Amino acid sequence: MTVIALWPGKSRFAFTPMLGKTVWERTLVAARALEPRRVLWIGKGAPDGVETARTRELTTMRDTIICLPAELPCLEASALKRLLKASAKAPAALFVSGGGLPVVLAADARAMKDLRARTLHGLAKLLRPAPVFPATDDELLRVENAKAWSQAHIVLRRRKVESLMRRSVLIPDPSSVYVDPEIAVGAGTVLSPWVVIEGNSRIAKGCAIGSFSHIVDASIGAGTKILDHCFIRESRIGKNASVGPFTHLRPASDIGDAARVGNFVEVKNSRLAAGAKAAHLSYLGDATVGRGANLGAGTITCNYDGKVKSRTVIGDGAFVGSDVQLIAPVRVGKGAFVAAGSCIVKDVPAYALGLARSRQVNKNGWARQKRLDRRER
Repeated sequence: MTVIALWPGKSRFAFTPMLGKTVWERTLVAARALEPRRVLWIGKGAPDGVETARTRELTTMRDTIICLPAELPCLEASALKRLLKASAKAPAALFVSGGGLPVVLAADARAMKDLRARTLHGLAKLLRPAPVFPATDDELLRVENAKAWSQAHIVLRRRKVESLMRRSVLIPDPSSVYVDPEIAVGAGTVLSPWVVIEGNSRIAKGCAIGSFSHIVDASIGAGTKILDHCFIRESRIGKNASVGPFTHLRPASDIGDAARVGNFVEVKNSRLAAGAKAAHLSYLGDATVGRGANLGAGTITCNYDGKVKSRTVIGDGAFVGSDVQLIAPVRVGKGAFVAAGSCIVKDVPAYALGLARSRQVNKNGWARQKRLDRRER
């Protein structure tokens, strides 16, 4: 069996955030592939959920101990597996290609029995491990300062982009695209320059993500187009939909299949059913919009009265004209029309016309007289 012993450095960079995790959690991604029996934190200050141990406790075990610095987020599981295999005969360690000090050590706990070294390097010096080399030296990049932290980001994102391209994701400028390691992107999807995708996002096949779009913890269905300059967080978008440009989807937004959310539209905690459209200049907060409904430019769901947030419901096939305020809680029935410029404070029945605006009055000659009055002054 295998035990992972994490050795934190003095800089405390192990606890620094990195691509949705901390540095030490990123380090454990590779180590977890070995299916260790235990994960131990050597010394004080262990994070929640990780056991604390001292060096001498390792010597009481009957396992292969992998002594791993907690600041190696770029380490690959393949290197650890080769190290583990080599340690079956004698203590082994991962070295950079130019030699120097060992970085990761693996040894049978029995080989450590009479040792009293308190540091990883001291332990390696006493054990004299056989050298094992990773595929690339950047796997052993130890993040103990801001410069190394930045370099590790570059390494991890480059690997991810290369992995996506091997899976037929189309990336015209790989150096400008930022994708977190855990994200899934389907074949045939195009990631334009300056796209950022973070967290646990999932993007299906055949999508197009426009430049300067930022996606966090979102799910995007097959064939959907995200146009330039969109910010999407904790939301779901169905198949063959269109979002953007300049669209903001806030948490709990759910955009249905073939729906359209256009430029300068903000959506929060709202559901747009299949085929619904909000093409421009609108705010939809705490709303349910039915299938095929159309919301004109400047539609606003007024969801907050200063104390309580209330919901607006718009039925299937409803048509809401431009510059309409819907004062929640309110319902617009199936197939209803709401006239442009209305402020709706009461429910509109199905297939009715909701009209809430003052009657227009034209005063002939008023403007001419106004100008004359100004001249006389």
